[in-house]
Amino acid sequence: MARQPIFDIENRVYGYELLYRSNGQQNNYTGKSGDESTADVITNAFFGLDIREVIGGGKAFINFTGNLLKRGVPKMISPDIVVVEVLENLMLDEDLIDACQDLKERGYTVALDDFEYNNTYSELFQLGDIVKIDFRTNQKKIEETAYVCRYCNKIMLAEKIETSEEYEYAKRLGCTFTQGYYFARPTILSRDSAVPLTMNFMQIMQLVSQPEPEISDIVEVISRDTAMCQRLLRLINSVYFGVKNRVSSISQALVILGLDYLREWVYLMGMQRITRNDNIEIMRISLVVAKFCRRLANMIPEAQKNADAFYLMGLLSMLDYCKASELERKLNEFPITDDIKNGLLGRGGIYGDVYRLAVSFERGKWEEVDKFATLYNLDSSAISDMFLKCVKESEALKML
Repeated sequence: MARQPIFDIENRVYGYELLYRSNGQQNNYTGKSGDESTADVITNAFFGLDIREVIGGGKAFINFTGNLLKRGVPKMISPDIVVVEVLENLMLDEDLIDACQDLKERGYTVALDDFEYNNTYSELFQLGDIVKIDFRTNQKKIEETAYVCRYCNKIMLAEKIETSEEYEYAKRLGCTFTQGYYFARPTILSRDSAVPLTMNFMQIMQLVSQPEPEISDIVEVISRDTAMCQRLLRLINSVYFGVKNRVSSISQALVILGLDYLREWVYLMGMQRITRNDNIEIMRISLVVAKFCRRLANMIPEAQKNADAFYLMGLLSMLDYCKASELERKLNEFPITDDIKNGLLGRGGIYGDVYRLAVSFERGKWEEVDKFATLYNLDSSAISDMFLKCVKESEALKML
């Protein structure tokens, strides 16, 4: 994906428009359906990257198709950080107007993209907060739209500004925001990211398509896919931006999120290309560690009641393969409890001890294993047996 800054009249960054890019070499839009392009932008910005890094303290301007608007997909993102862009050329009908009205009532900012005023779109125009005026159209249309915007007290954003003369002209028209090559070209953002395994994704699709799916079945599928787990946690950060809730298990994450948001999340992932990925072995090891952490927790009286939290900690062990200097920053992208975070960062306590015991066993560091086994009075033979069971349960991943 790429981002292009949007400036206020004082040349301060107000936000970024998030744009679809098919790869890191071509900094332009290269044909794809609107639904799929927006799905890619959302999944990459909010589930693959840390949205706080993408937009800083500004707003994310995202174009939504009529189909996505009617489905309520913008509601997956907090109104505090997203501006919902609506294209003028959408086929207007009652459902689309109702969807935009619902967003307005929920506190979302609506921007009308590439807008030229005419009576056909008067109802949509009334719902818009920001009107984006395309400066590559002729001057008469620009001035007519600007006149109506000033008369109706609409905020104007001059887009596709390419020269200082156009910038000065935009200010004279009363535009509050500006955007274009004169200020900055779109910047491509990318990151290698684990992708949900195809078989797991298909199972989730089948489950959420049922009228009343069993949450325990959904938890079971997500619990064996580290990539899906990470995306789920980032989704919660997107929907409940700045929420104080800290997650300690996948079950709790799904309760916080709710079934409606879960269905739309799966819908968006389905539009994005699901492929095999090079991290299959790391994902398998993370699953082993997760299962092992939960079994170890069940052997320690003071940890038994939070066994699911230890499982989630183990599932996030995939992050431990990144550079140590990046680990804490990556963990801050997830709304997990401090206990889990401190355990993964090796800051001691029972979470840190269980995690180090599990990882040490997996890596064959027997002195470390003996130290923690003695500390918690654990039987070494039982630990070995448990680890072998975890490995066998995770072997199925090699077949996917």
